[in-house]
Amino acid sequence: MAARKVLLALSFAVIAFAPTAQAIERGKPVHGLALYGEPKYKDGFAHFDYVNPGAPKGGTFTKTNSAFLTFDTFNPYTVKGAMANGSNFLLDDTLMVGSQDEPASIYSNIADTIEVAPDGSWVQFVLHADAHFSDNSPITAADVVFSFNTLVEKARPAYRVAYADVAKAEAVDAKTVKFTVKNTENRKLPLILAGLPVLSQAYWKDRDFTATTLDTPINSGPYTIEAYEVGRYVSYKRLPNYWAKDLPQARGMYNFDHVRFEYFRDDNVSFEAFKTNVYDYVIEMSARQWATGYDFPAVQQGRVKKMLVSNILPRDVSTFSLNLRRPLFQDRRVREAMNLAFDFNSINKGLMFDAYLRLRSYWQGSALEAKGLPSADELKLLEPFRDRLPPEVFTTEFQQPSTAGDGDNRENLIKARDLLKQAGWDIKDGQLKNAKGEPFTFEIMLVQPSLERLLSPWLQELKRLGITATLRNVDTSQYSNRVDDFDYDMIVISMTTNLTPGSELIDDLSSESADRKGGFNYSGVKDPAVDDLIAHIVKAEDYDDVITATRALDRVMTWNYYRLLTYTITADRIAVWDKVAMPATMPALGIGFLGESVISLWWANPAVVSATTQTAPENAGGTSRNLIIALVIAAAGIGLLIYMRRRRS
Repeated sequence: MAARKVLLALSFAVIAFAPTAQAIERGKPVHGLALYGEPKYKDGFAHFDYVNPGAPKGGTFTKTNSAFLTFDTFNPYTVKGAMANGSNFLLDDTLMVGSQDEPASIYSNIADTIEVAPDGSWVQFVLHADAHFSDNSPITAADVVFSFNTLVEKARPAYRVAYADVAKAEAVDAKTVKFTVKNTENRKLPLILAGLPVLSQAYWKDRDFTATTLDTPINSGPYTIEAYEVGRYVSYKRLPNYWAKDLPQARGMYNFDHVRFEYFRDDNVSFEAFKTNVYDYVIEMSARQWATGYDFPAVQQGRVKKMLVSNILPRDVSTFSLNLRRPLFQDRRVREAMNLAFDFNSINKGLMFDAYLRLRSYWQGSALEAKGLPSADELKLLEPFRDRLPPEVFTTEFQQPSTAGDGDNRENLIKARDLLKQAGWDIKDGQLKNAKGEPFTFEIMLVQPSLERLLSPWLQELKRLGITATLRNVDTSQYSNRVDDFDYDMIVISMTTNLTPGSELIDDLSSESADRKGGFNYSGVKDPAVDDLIAHIVKAEDYDDVITATRALDRVMTWNYYRLLTYTITADRIAVWDKVAMPATMPALGIGFLGESVISLWWANPAVVSATTQTAPENAGGTSRNLIIALVIAAAGIGLLIYMRRRRS
C-alpha cells in the first residue's frame, strides 16, 4: 500500500467547506494551493498550527509493525516484495506537502512555488534553492523528471493511473520543472503532481527500480536507514543535514533522533512486549484486548495512557473483497446472499464488545455518504444506466441486514437461500450446487491469523446455506504476490477513501484497472456506470458536483455488493508510554494509517527519558530485545503459549 499512501497524502479532509467554482489560482507562482477555497496558511507562515514549534529533538520512538509480518525491500514503490514500515514516508520528500487541519491544500517543500497555466494546460514547479539529498547533492529539475518517468514506467500501476493525464515532464532549467497536461478537466492533478516523491537520479539510474532491495538509498526525506534485521526490526535515524528542518513546513516536526519498527509474528507476543515497553506506542485493533487487556501495572500507574483519537475523515472501509474475476461471484444475487449470511450484530456483541459499527457506505460519516433516495442531480447521472443498475438504486436507501444480536440469523438466511435459488444454486446431497453439479466452494486468503476468529461465525452461516468456505493463512511475501496477481477467491482488505475523491478511484474501481496487476481494484469491478461516475468526480468543477457524483457512486457500489462492507470504528484506539509527549490538540486528519502523524509530530518527553536508561538503537534489535521477549514468554508460561493460538477480535 505504499503507493496509495503517497498518492493520497494530498487527499485531505474538509473541515468547513464553503467551496467556490474557481479556487485554484492560475497564471502566477504561489507558495500554496487549495483545491477548493483558499489555502489556510499564507506566504511566510511560521509553522502549522497543530505542531509544537519548540518540541525538543532527540530520543527514540519505537512502534510495532502495522501491516506485514516481515519485509524484504526499502523500495516502497516496486510491485515486488513487502516494504519495510516507514520507508514510504520517512525516506522520501515530495514536491509539496499538505497540512493536516484544512481542506485539500499543498504548500512549499522541495518545490518553493507552484504555477498552473491559465487554461490548465501545464503545471510548473520551481525548486527550493537549498533542497538537497541525504548525500548533500542538490535536488534538481532533472531528478524530478527522472522520478516522474521512473514511477510511471516502473513503479506500481497506481502511479500510471494518477499521472495518466500528464503528457510529459521536462526540465526548463536546473531548478524549474514543467508538466504538460493532457486532460485539463482533472482539477486535482496539480495537487497530485505536488505529491510526487523525489528520487535521486544519480543513485537509481543504474539500479533495477523494479527489484526488491535492502541497500540504503540516497533519499530526499528527513530520515535514513540506520540498522535492520529482516523479520525483526528496522531503525531509522534523523538526518542532521536534512535541508528543510528549519523551514515552516517542517518546524516542530521530525523530532525523534531514531524511529524504530519492531516486527512480531504473533499479536499476543507483540502485546506482551508492549507491556514491558519494548515499544512505545500501539494502535489497538482488538476490541477484546482494549476492553480487558489494559489492566497491567503501567496503566494503573499512569505510565501508559489509553486514548481514543477521532478524526473528520470518512470511517475506515473494511471489506470482504470477492474476486469478481471468478465466475462464482459474478451474479449480484450471490454476493447479496453472502452479505445476508454475515451476522454482524451477533459477532459484534459476542466477540467484539459492541465496539464497532456496521458499514453501510464507502464514505460513512461524511457529506459524501449516500442517504435517503437519490437527489434530482444524482438521478441525472444515474438515469442513463437505469437498465443496467439494480432497481433499488432508484427506489430504496441502502441498509445492511440486521439481527437482534442473539445468534439467530434465520430470517436473513431464508432471504439468502431464495436469492441463491434465483441465481441457479440448489441444495443437492447436502451441498449447494449449480446446474452443472458444481459445488459452491471458495477459499479466503489471509495474512492475519487473528481474523479467523471473526470469520468463523460467517463460515458457519454460509455452511447452513450449503456453501463451503475455507481459510488459508499464507506468509507475507506469498500474500503480497498473490494479491498483486489477483490470485485469490476472497481477501479481507480495506479501501482508502477521503473527502476529496479523484483519479485514485480509477485504480480502485474502474474497468480500466480491473485486470492491471498490482493495482487496487481487488474485486475486479467492471461497470460502465462506475466508470462514468468516476469521470464526473475527476472533472467536477466544484465540491457540490463532487458530493453529487460520489453519492451516486456510493449507491451503485453498495447495491451491487461489489465489495461486502463489514464494520468500522468511530475513533482510533491508541496506547502510549509516558516517555513520549504530544501536542495538546491532535490534527483534524488524525494519526494516519501507519501512525505517520505520531512519528512526525510527537517528541520524546525529556523528564521521563532522562530518568530511564535508553537502549542504543543499534543494539536494541539484538541481545536485549531477545532477552526481553524470552522473559515475556517465560513469565507467561504455558498459558501464554496456548493463548497465542487463539484469535483476537
